[in-house]
Amino acid sequence: MRNVMNMAFLLLFLLLSCSEKQQQCAYSYSLVAHAGGAIDGCLYTNSLEAVKKAADAGYRYIELDLLMTADSFVVAGHSWSDYNSMTGFLQRGDTAPALHDFMSRRIYGKYTPLTAEMINTFFEENSEIFFVTDKISDADVLERFFPNLKSRMVVEAFSYDDYCELKRRGFHRVLYSCMADDINSTVLQRMLMYDVFGGEEIEWIALHTDAFDNVVFRLVHALCDYRLALFTVNDTSAVPEEFMCKVELLYTDSIAP
Repeated sequence: MRNVMNMAFLLLFLLLSCSEKQQQCAYSYSLVAHAGGAIDGCLYTNSLEAVKKAADAGYRYIELDLLMTADSFVVAGHSWSDYNSMTGFLQRGDTAPALHDFMSRRIYGKYTPLTAEMINTFFEENSEIFFVTDKISDADVLERFFPNLKSRMVVEAFSYDDYCELKRRGFHRVLYSCMADDINSTVLQRMLMYDVFGGEEIEWIALHTDAFDNVVFRLVHALCDYRLALFTVNDTSAVPEEFMCKVELLYTDSIAP
């Protein structure tokens, strides 16, 4: 009985502390070309041809997965196991190649893999497009490899410390990832009980569609005001309305701008 009463008091406290943050639902979002965008029916290529196609199609946000080569250069790739498979080196599993090896291959035999230098060139030539990142959220690494893109970089942060540091350094937008290792403590302290713990408040969450039934995120949705970057959606009718109305960035493989 005491546990039930304690839980009831906690929920009442959370409702009262977050009630002022409620906003009227606004149904408006920008599309993000996921993993560089689809090309010729192929997904997750993170290739030069894919980002060029996405730009030509009118996407204003293009996401690239970032990886580190064996010799510590940042490149685009969904995972090393995916990259090795797509380039005919399945036997290498998730082993990272050196930069020269990475650059020498072709994805599915025809698409060009992207190095940091090529990524910089693409976004400098397409100044109206925002660069959305995944996998790497170390501010030092991102500043070193993309020194002139910070004002147009949307970075998915994989820890609360990374989230705070990226915001402190002035990256255009920082998304706190639902896959962060410290997700439970951060959501409790920096969203549900922010008025008690303080610190840098979580304003954006990058949420996977698999998390719709997660009790923690349903509580966050009910009690707190936040902005949602949702991945990956190819049919908006499959997204529950209560989540869809908070989406401001929608990652997609197939929805056209």
